[in-house]
Amino acid sequence: MRNNPIMAAMADALPRQQIADVAAYFAAQVPQPGYAQNRDTLTLMLGRTIYRGGMAQTGVPACAGCHGPAGHGIPMQYPWLAGQWAGYIAAQLTAFARESNSRGNSVTMHAIASRLSDSEINAVANYISGLR
Repeated sequence: MRNNPIMAAMADALPRQQIADVAAYFAAQVPQPGYAQNRDTLTLMLGRTIYRGGMAQTGVPACAGCHGPAGHGIPMQYPWLAGQWAGYIAAQLTAFARESNSRGNSVTMHAIASRLSDSEINAVANYISGLR
């Protein structure tokens, strides 16, 4: 489980049944398509390059290798990313990159994200938000 100070106060107050109910509600939602907010060609090209092919020079594998070409993930292994808000994806990648102790749920993602610059994180997050 991840450590998120904002959500911890709210989640700690919920009984187990309400947590299960909230989880069931969100699991039943149909994902809505997102869109790339930054439509700058260079940003989209960088994001696409990272997502689809990775960056061999820095040891960053392609996101698509685990999360799938369309970002639909593999249930119970890798999460669905397609259409997530770019700000959310960027925040999560930044947390993986910089907060290894609080992100103990994925040593692999810490290793990958820590090799990305802020501009690369923002580019790939923007690209992911436009996946369908």
